[in-house]
Amino acid sequence: MLPLLVLVLASPVPAAAQELTAALAACDGRTVTQIVIAPGDPSFLSFPRVLRPLARGVGLHHTTSKAKMIGQFVLLEEGEACTERKRAESERILRLQPFLADASVRALQDSADGVRIEVVTIDEIPTVFGMGVRDFRPSGVRFGNGNVDGRGLYLAGNVERGFAYRTGVGLDGTAYQVFGGPYRLSFEAERAPLGSTLAVALDLPFFTDLQRTAWHVGFSDVNRYITFVPPEGDRLSLEVERRFWDVGGVRRLGLGRHSAFTGVLLTAETVTPASVAVIVSDSGLVADTTGALGLAAPAYRNLRMNAVLGVRALSFMTVQGFDALTATQDVATGVQLGTVVGRGISRFGSHDDDVFVAADLYAGRGSGSSFAAFRIEGEARRDPGTDRWDSLVGSGRLAWYLKPAEAHVVVGSVEFTGAWRQRVPFQLMLGDREGGVRGYTASRSAGATRTVVRLEERWAIGRLTRHGSFGLASFADAGWVRAGDAPFGTDSGVKAGVGVGLLAAFPPESQRLWRVDVAAPVSSDPHAGWEVRLTSSRARHFWREPDDLTRGRAGASPSRIFGWP
Repeated sequence: MLPLLVLVLASPVPAAAQELTAALAACDGRTVTQIVIAPGDPSFLSFPRVLRPLARGVGLHHTTSKAKMIGQFVLLEEGEACTERKRAESERILRLQPFLADASVRALQDSADGVRIEVVTIDEIPTVFGMGVRDFRPSGVRFGNGNVDGRGLYLAGNVERGFAYRTGVGLDGTAYQVFGGPYRLSFEAERAPLGSTLAVALDLPFFTDLQRTAWHVGFSDVNRYITFVPPEGDRLSLEVERRFWDVGGVRRLGLGRHSAFTGVLLTAETVTPASVAVIVSDSGLVADTTGALGLAAPAYRNLRMNAVLGVRALSFMTVQGFDALTATQDVATGVQLGTVVGRGISRFGSHDDDVFVAADLYAGRGSGSSFAAFRIEGEARRDPGTDRWDSLVGSGRLAWYLKPAEAHVVVGSVEFTGAWRQRVPFQLMLGDREGGVRGYTASRSAGATRTVVRLEERWAIGRLTRHGSFGLASFADAGWVRAGDAPFGTDSGVKAGVGVGLLAAFPPESQRLWRVDVAAPVSSDPHAGWEVRLTSSRARHFWREPDDLTRGRAGASPSRIFGWP
């Protein structure tokens, strides 16, 4: 795809590195005499002292992560026995944190029967910035800090011009450590030009098999205008208000990497669609008189008690540059299955006396040079009134990572998303920015299911500056949508797109991959054309389903409780 000359320079191992290697000690069975935490600062922006408080507040001047905060994620304790498993899991948990680019946890010989634990971390660049453009003019801005005061706190705000509508404002944040432990608190409050969001959640994610419990409590009230794109003509929008809350948890049974989990989850959901669709025009909302979306979707309310069951036989291995550019990341090998089985409770105004089932299956196997994995998620509801299944939602990814050289990786994957018999109208776009075919963002092809095959080749160029690493990519996508029962659904046939990308990571050790892609459609489509995309992703999850499908889910996914990889 992209030929590149790679030069390798050999040099003797420095004496300091030889001394460190000699000092590394076996962890198992020795007493932890001391834990030393050394946070690293990636910042390369310098400000005059008088401006630093303001720069820190908006994320432009970095404050190094606090050692005490990092220590809350370390499983080892001074005075207790050291185990290799706790050392390795501590390292992996630290790399999971989005405010850290990389982390290492080493056991160094401190005495005949003791070890000193050294924790070394490198922070991510904390700046959060985004800008929207409409008709070549700024239409919105987003600014924030991903690690406020070095305390693992993400905080960002946004302002959006409403033009014919109200001005949009919002604030969201996540504290990755509250109440003196690794508990996560998140919130979002937004008054958009159209619609609004209020959400809050508190949970203990399932980080490791060494945990006994994991739990989640959440509430959200989302008023959103869902857009439907016909083959030609004006886009239609349907206002849908969805209120959802859940509380539940799981407990681990068994020891080691082969474990079972059981728990309960109580959920409540109220969905209220508008009676008619509208056209969101440049001068205001216009009622749709064509009735193109069909009959009005009925409102519904449910309260469910769910049993949560899971089995897990996973281990983790460290690899370089699979989803990140060159960074170290942890991938899961083995099998994991989570299920939710619930029954509607016809009390407190609930309409649904139904049965709900959901499942999430992951499996992976391989090495640092060749790795294959898949993940499948699905859910469905059985309505006793009609005696049939509806609200079916499914997604999945199958991928193979082939790494013939340290700076070279080839990734092939197949992704599927789909929904059937939804109670609220639902549509998937062929060129969706998250899950669609690149080169077809402007395409008007839509359906109930979408399948995309991807092939990408990436080359890491290396550190052109001390502040970042760079790389190149070439890719080809091929995908299609099926009409199903989606409004304005079409069978698109196979559509292909190709392109190239410029890749970057700041700092060089970062698991976050920035990329600028230039993509072009290969197949005939009257609305598709050349496009340029700026995107950012973090090498944290094997599969994160696109938001356009997630919006159709009931919210009781097993991953919400388990924290699936």
